[in-house]
Amino acid sequence: MKIFMDSIYQLNIFMNIVWFNGPSATDLHHISAQALEIGCNFIEQHRPVHHVCAYDRQVLETIKPQADVQYWTRRVMDHVNFKHVEYQHQIFCSGTLAMSLALQLKLDHVYVIGCDWQQTNASVYDSLYTWRNYQPKKNSIPRGKLLEQLHKKMPITVVTNKPWKMAVDFINTKNFLKIIN
Repeated sequence: MKIFMDSIYQLNIFMNIVWFNGPSATDLHHISAQALEIGCNFIEQHRPVHHVCAYDRQVLETIKPQADVQYWTRRVMDHVNFKHVEYQHQIFCSGTLAMSLALQLKLDHVYVIGCDWQQTNASVYDSLYTWRNYQPKKNSIPRGKLLEQLHKKMPITVVTNKPWKMAVDFINTKNFLKIIN
């Protein structure tokens, strides 16, 4: 039994999480801190992370940098508090930027939480996106293909109770929580 417990403990120490902003993320904001966490946009309002990725200029200008957190954006943006993620493909949103950062950081496996592209265009932070009066379309063939391409270089497991057809791995919330706890 001790060997089994040690293997679970080891898994938690080395778990990498990328937080997208779909509504399903709120169900997991309470989990214990993991080895490395990357979040999108205003994630720090709900959870501390190691890295924050922002796609839109308005988000870059709104975020108040915290100590011991690294902030990232796309190459076409210029902001004193944000570094640039290096990528060789198109970036569509803060989520795909965060996944590109995970690849840049050479993470060996990533769990993605809050990727609700197939279910909704809603974001946990819609009320903070005051510069727009619509929800951008999240689900697209190019975004899905990008995750599939990244999955070939870095295993990706999407945490969702409603998996869809995409060539990445999926785990439901209940089984993910068994791994975490």
